[in-house]
Amino acid sequence: MGISARGAPFKNQRATTGMKNLFSYLKNVRGELTHVVWPKSRQALMHTLLILAISAFVAVCIGVLDYLLTSLVGIII
Repeated sequence: MGISARGAPFKNQRATTGMKNLFSYLKNVRGELTHVVWPKSRQALMHTLLILAISAFVAVCIGVLDYLLTSLVGIII
């Protein structure tokens, strides 16, 4: 551990400042989370189901496209 020009150990000084910044940041995050308008559980469920349905549809489309392109390459070769 070294000594700064002021005579204070700068490693501890940085650690204390870092901890103060961390706690200050976490306090600000908690304050901001009180401003968030969280969705109702039914709305969150509906959005989740919508995302799952869209994902399944896209997966099927990609699967069909893969099958068609694989068949086309098999015909060409």
